[in-house]
Amino acid sequence: MIRSTARLALLAITLPAMANAPRLSAIVPVPLHAGINHVPGLLPGGQAATIVQAWFENGNAHGYHRWMVLAGSTPGQRGQLVPFEGEPGDTISDSPFDGERVIGAVRFLRARLDDRPSTLVATARLDESNDRPLADHALATIRLYRLATNDDGLGPPLRFVHVTEIQSGKRYCNAHLALRDVLRIPLPADYAGLNKTDGCLPD
Repeated sequence: MIRSTARLALLAITLPAMANAPRLSAIVPVPLHAGINHVPGLLPGGQAATIVQAWFENGNAHGYHRWMVLAGSTPGQRGQLVPFEGEPGDTISDSPFDGERVIGAVRFLRARLDDRPSTLVATARLDESNDRPLADHALATIRLYRLATNDDGLGPPLRFVHVTEIQSGKRYCNAHLALRDVLRIPLPADYAGLNKTDGCLPD
């Protein structure tokens, strides 16, 4: 089972043909769990990163996961926050809604971006226009971030830079399916969508 999953994850993929779309291949999702994750070799130079996966309980509203990435966070050493370009609070969050329908999905990846080994984060967010039901046959906006060093000496030494934004051509009720179809990212092991086509109830 593990070997077959690894073979699937390493399949080369090509993004939809569009201007400035990067070439993404050899995708391997980074497995994460609730709490503190120590991930070897994730940072430039082969250094380990710490990824904190926290749950924001929102009372009678819908909760969500939030991820914070730290560099140099070994015991006794001050951790350096690695921010996400354009994201509030320098962290990144999803929107699982009710588990079957997922408004926003986040995946951490190792992959080759334009044939260059990279640490990436991919997100998909379903359209939340006010005149539409949430997570119901909505187009997805997919964003890709790459972990990069900051060579100009201004700002943090490491950050996730925004690489591209892609609009899906298909409507979904689960954002994980948009990531699978557009970027060929395997579905998470705990995927709970209503189906694996669009995640929606039959019309």
